Amino acid sequence: MEKGNNLFNIKPGDTLSFGVIKAATGVQFSVYLPDEINCKLKFYYIGRKEPACIIPLTEEFKRGGVYFVVITGINNNKEDRRSIMQVLSQDFEYMYEAGGKEFIDPYAQVIHGKPSWGKAVSRQKFVRGGICPEGFDWEGDCQIKRSFNETILYQLHVRGYTKHQSSGVKHKGTYKGLVEKLPYIKELGINAVLLLPCYEFDEIQKEYNKLNYWGYGAENTYYLAPKAAYAADKNNPSHEFKEFVKSFHKEGIEVLMDIYFIPGTNLYLMADCLRNWVLDYHVDGFRINNEVMPSVMLVSDPVLSGVKILASSWDSSLLRSPGVKQSGKFLAEYNEGFMNDARRFLKSDEGMTGSFAGRFKRNRQDCAVINFITHVNGFTLMDLVSYDVKHNESNGERNRDGTDYNYSWNCGAEGKSRKQTIIERRMGQIRNAFLMLLCSQGTPMILAGDEFGNTQLGNNNPYCHDNLVTWLNWKHNKRETEILEYVKKLIIFRKEHHVLWQEGGLPQSDNRGLGMPGISVHGTQAWRADYSNYNRMLGILLNGDYAEDASGGTDDIIYFIFNMYWEQKTFDLPFLPNGRKWYAAITTYDDMFYEIPVKKNSWKKRKKTVKNKNDGMELQRKTVVPPRSVVVFIGR
Repeated sequence: MEKGNNLFNIKPGDTLSFGVIKAATGVQFSVYLPDEINCKLKFYYIGRKEPACIIPLTEEFKRGGVYFVVITGINNNKEDRRSIMQVLSQDFEYMYEAGGKEFIDPYAQVIHGKPSWGKAVSRQKFVRGGICPEGFDWEGDCQIKRSFNETILYQLHVRGYTKHQSSGVKHKGTYKGLVEKLPYIKELGINAVLLLPCYEFDEIQKEYNKLNYWGYGAENTYYLAPKAAYAADKNNPSHEFKEFVKSFHKEGIEVLMDIYFIPGTNLYLMADCLRNWVLDYHVDGFRINNEVMPSVMLVSDPVLSGVKILASSWDSSLLRSPGVKQSGKFLAEYNEGFMNDARRFLKSDEGMTGSFAGRFKRNRQDCAVINFITHVNGFTLMDLVSYDVKHNESNGERNRDGTDYNYSWNCGAEGKSRKQTIIERRMGQIRNAFLMLLCSQGTPMILAGDEFGNTQLGNNNPYCHDNLVTWLNWKHNKRETEILEYVKKLIIFRKEHHVLWQEGGLPQSDNRGLGMPGISVHGTQAWRADYSNYNRMLGILLNGDYAEDASGGTDDIIYFIFNMYWEQKTFDLPFLPNGRKWYAAITTYDDMFYEIPVKKNSWKKRKKTVKNKNDGMELQRKTVVPPRSVVVFIGR
């Protein structure tokens, strides 16, 4: 038997936005139901089967296609000194009903009944919308708004990052677990994290009886609610998420979210979703599938102005249109272009020298470019150099899922190997890959775990694995520790040389008469790029005189030599102006970082440098680069 409304005092409302918000006279509930009949707003005491109150949504509450109901008071509540919002959030959950069918508010910011990960909800459990508690002490926190050119991005899965028993955290697989890992992330040199979907979704795919570990395209998705199963405090996931963001901000680390909108999602809901995470949770940015959410919405919304937005592509003409509110400084192109070209050049494919050179130096004027060699979809970096083909048999789809185009090379043996020559070859390829990524002109993104050789055992599509395949193993052997230390040094090298991260890129001509262009491409012969099909050698020179830091100072000249051929090659070193000398800085074939003298002639044992006393220019000389390796020289 239905209950009427003898519990709440109500009146029509008229305030945007949708969902549950605090209004001037109480708490407002609003829902978009333009054509439905017999609509109702139902309140339950938390966990109870029968509703405590049913409010018929009649025409008096309707404005356009939206019903607005304001709860102004609670009957028989004189002795309860809590506010209306406190009573609702602590005692009640709510549902809507239309045409005899009950459903959760798509704007619900809390979802009750799904606190446990990976377990189907039993018939005795009720999944309902909850009311988010009011009030959170942000302690003056605000968005960091760091430019993309200064950003080093780190893609991670909230649960998988700390779920393994070796993670060493108390609250494994949770937002709190990420906070416990903050010292590690900061020491690594990361200043922005990109979270895989961590809004509320149903990870159990009932149709296929499988797990949706990543959360993309999941059933029953609620975009405004933090996922309760990722919270240590199941009763208040929104509070824990805010604490997590605040903690990361205190350490100067931005928080970005990957939000995958299912095709057909209401446009207004998508915009409100992003605004919600920015305003209520202080999130710094998003990766959006803009084939579903139109780009024009992303760049014309005033609330999203100054918020980082990653999308597969950006139309330059759109970014120049008068209605754009978003600055190109906070927009970034995120696609697999760099990944595919870098992988193919790394494994010595034909005809890739020109393509990789273009990717390495690419830095758009109207928006940033996100570069990565691995991301959530595909091989990890260790698997990229350990497997020729995917091994997804454990997914239960006869190895038919996942891409067949991995552009990988196993270095001589499929999978794990104890042969020292193969291990050394793989380590060299990993060092090459990280140097390609972290020294490129775009914004680098590291897949969490790659920095210490994480493996998924050749699975390039572990979407259904919540186990050791996808959980990061924090117990490192000697080789994994060596990779980690190498990545730390490379990140420091990138941060020290602002010629590697100039906003808008470097000029490809010497438009300031400094003796050489801002960026130039070379072959084995200096100043002669070789893009022939058979060539696998490349030199790229960055002129630090074109790079200015915040204090107005310039940088060194840096010369990258890539020999992706399987034999050693001899390369010219270009002339240096103003009496500068070339010094070896990094060699990937032996994992060496060399100390470069600050003052002229302060390093007495540096060899192979000849100075021409007549013209003040260093004589062009040659250097031998071993097979499949990269050498970096500093001109100082």
